[in-house]
Amino acid sequence: MSTMTPRRVTVALTGLVVIAVGLLVPSRAHAGPNEDAVTAARALRAWQFDKARTLISELVAKRPASQTSRYLKAELNFFDGKYEQVISGLDGLTDDSIDGNVGSLRSLAASSLQATNGFASEVSSGGHFKIFYAPGKDKAIVELTGDVLEAAYEALGADLGHKPTHQIRVELLGRPADLAMVSTLTEAEIETTGTIALCKYGKLMVVSPRATVFGYPWMDTLTHEYVHYVVTQMSHDNVPVWLHEGLARYLQVRWRGKADGKLTSFDEHLLSQALKKDTLISFDKMHPSMAKLPSQEAAALAFAEVSTMIGYIHKTVGDGGLQSAIKNIRDGMGARKAVAQVMDTRWSDLERDWIRHLRSAKLQSKRFAERGRKVRFRKGKGDADNVGVEAIANEQAKKFTRLAGMLRAGGRPAAAAVEYEKALALSGPDDPLIGAKLSRVYLELGRNQEAIALAEPLLTLDEMDPVPPTTLGAAKLASGDHSGARTAFELALRISPFDVRVRCGLAESYEQLNHKAASRERQACEYLQQVR
Repeated sequence: MSTMTPRRVTVALTGLVVIAVGLLVPSRAHAGPNEDAVTAARALRAWQFDKARTLISELVAKRPASQTSRYLKAELNFFDGKYEQVISGLDGLTDDSIDGNVGSLRSLAASSLQATNGFASEVSSGGHFKIFYAPGKDKAIVELTGDVLEAAYEALGADLGHKPTHQIRVELLGRPADLAMVSTLTEAEIETTGTIALCKYGKLMVVSPRATVFGYPWMDTLTHEYVHYVVTQMSHDNVPVWLHEGLARYLQVRWRGKADGKLTSFDEHLLSQALKKDTLISFDKMHPSMAKLPSQEAAALAFAEVSTMIGYIHKTVGDGGLQSAIKNIRDGMGARKAVAQVMDTRWSDLERDWIRHLRSAKLQSKRFAERGRKVRFRKGKGDADNVGVEAIANEQAKKFTRLAGMLRAGGRPAAAAVEYEKALALSGPDDPLIGAKLSRVYLELGRNQEAIALAEPLLTLDEMDPVPPTTLGAAKLASGDHSGARTAFELALRISPFDVRVRCGLAESYEQLNHKAASRERQACEYLQQVR
C-alpha cells in the first residue's frame, strides 16, 4: 500500500467542503545519511518553495542519477503543475521505489494531466496568481477570479502578516470527477459532503460554478482556499484541521470587507440545535478531514463551530493574537496550547468559555432554516424549475409548486404565478423557496414592484440561492434604480457568474454608475451570449 497519503486534510464553507492538505513527501523516503535530501524534503513539506527549489537543484546537480534526487525533482515539478515532466522524470523508476511513492506520484500526475489537458492560462492583474482553465465558458470568470484573489492577497497579507513571494497556481476544474482526479478524494466523498475546492500540493483547485445547478459562493471559496495556502506556509504545515478550517472559514470574506463572524440562518440553525441536543462535533472528530464526515449537514456544523471559535478568539486578541498562535505552532508548540496561550488561559477553560459564549448568543432556529443549503452538482439537463421542491412540507403546496414549475417551463408565466400564489398561501408568506420562484415569475410578467417586495427579504436567508438577488437586480434595473441593481447583481455574481442576466445587468448598472469594472462585465456579457 502506498504511503503517499496526505498528512492533513482540512475543509471549509458551510455546506461546501473546501480542503487544504499538507504534502506528498513520504515520512521515511528520505531518511538516512543524505542530509541534503532530508533538508530538501522538509522544505518541500513545509511549503517553503523557494528554499526547496534551491536545495533540490543542488541535490540533482550533485547526484542526478539518485532515485531520491529524481523523486524530489519530480515532486517539485508536480507542485509546479509540470505534470508531463513528473511522468518523464520518473521514467525507469519502479512504482514501489521510495517506499511505493513513485507509483502514487506517477498515477496522480497522469490523472492531473488528464483533468487539465488543453487548459489555457492567464495571470491575475497583480501577477500573484496564474489561473488555468478549460477554454469555453470558464473564460468568463478568469479575470474575476484574479481580482478576488488579488484582493484577498492584500487583505490577508495585512491580517496575517504574510504574503507568498512566488506566483500561485490556480486550477478551475469542470466537474467533481476532475477534482477527484487531481486529489486523493473519491468522487463519492466529494458529492456526499459537497466538496467544492482544495488547497493542496501548493496550488488552489476549485470546481467551476458551471458544474453546479445554481452555483455556489465561489468567490468566498477562492479566498477560503487562499487562507489555507497562507496558513500552511506560515505554520510550515503544522496547523491542525480544526484551526485551519476555522481560520479559513472566518477569513474567507476578507476579499470583500471586514471579517465580522456573522452567521447565516443555516449556521445558526445547526448550532442552536447542536447546543440544545448536545451534539456538537468534537474537534478531534474533524481529523483527518471534514470530507470524511457523513453528510453536508455534518460538515456544515463543523464549519460553523470552528468559525465561531476563531471569531471568539479574534474578538479577544485580534490579528496579532492569531499571528502569534500560528508562529508558535510553527516553532513546535501544540496547537491547543498555542491558542490557549494567546488567550491567557487553559484549553479546557477556553473550550468551555467558547461554548458558554455560543449559548449566550441566543442562537435561533428560524423557520425554513433547516432546509439548509447544499451544493447541487449538475447531472444532465434536469428540471431546474422544480429543483428543491421536495423540501416543501405541505403536500398540497408542493403539488402547486410543481405544477407552477411545469407551467413556467412551458412558457406560461401568468398561469405559473397563480399556482405559486396558491402554494405560498399554504406554506406561509415567508417560505423562501416558493417566494423566490414567485418573485421571478412576477419579474417575467413585468410586475416589478411585487417582485422586489418578495425578493428583497430573501437575500440573507440562503447564500446558495442566486434567484432572489438576480430577480431583485433585474427588477431594480427595470425601475431605474441602478445603485440598487448593482448591489443585488453583485450578490448574484458571487453565486452564479455564468447567468447572462447577471453579467449583462451588472454591466448596464456599472455603465450607468461609471464603475471601473463596467468594461469587464460588458465583455463577459457579450462573451456568454456567444458561448451559451
